[in-house]
Amino acid sequence: MKTVKIPSEGYGSNCWLVISGDEFVIIDPSSALEVMLARIKQRGLHIENLKYVLLTHGHFDHITGADEIRDVSSAPLAVHELDADCLYDPDKNQYKYFFREDLVLKPAEILLRDGDEIKFGTEKLRVLHTPGHTKGSVCYISDTAVYSGDTLFDLGVGRTDLYGGSPSELNESLKKLMKLNPELELYPGHGSLSTMQKQFDYNPYLKGI
Repeated sequence: MKTVKIPSEGYGSNCWLVISGDEFVIIDPSSALEVMLARIKQRGLHIENLKYVLLTHGHFDHITGADEIRDVSSAPLAVHELDADCLYDPDKNQYKYFFREDLVLKPAEILLRDGDEIKFGTEKLRVLHTPGHTKGSVCYISDTAVYSGDTLFDLGVGRTDLYGGSPSELNESLKKLMKLNPELELYPGHGSLSTMQKQFDYNPYLKGI
């Protein structure tokens, strides 16, 4: 499995292209459509082999390209059921809070729950429900990687003062992540990639958990 970062819009969020053989998924489509398509082409992939568009949560800076990439592919979009209404509610996706305008997208085709599996190529991603940043935040876990959205960053964690945030729920989610294999690579929703081992050793938010 290969993971490629796709340059995103001006929100500082990470969009990940995750490849297994000829098939691939896009996690958090915050990039412009032409940028996503260019990176797909650069990797020798075909848009018809996009299996899923996956969201780690429903905030605007992770979903802005979701409708466009769905419009040019047959890929369904998956989001945790507790963040499903963020796609079409600009108060909940926070776009209205920051920009005083509406961001309204199409509903998701797939509503996820904890423990679900996303299969593509020869790989699978396990859905780990990690509320705290939002009610429906999830991490996608493979045998080698964690795609953590805004639950866990390199030496940081997501904020809890926006809609759906909860410090106590985030703390419980971090406890779940502390049980993961330290050898897993960490692909967060913002910032640089890292490893779980580094977070166990140095992330101040994981100390004492």
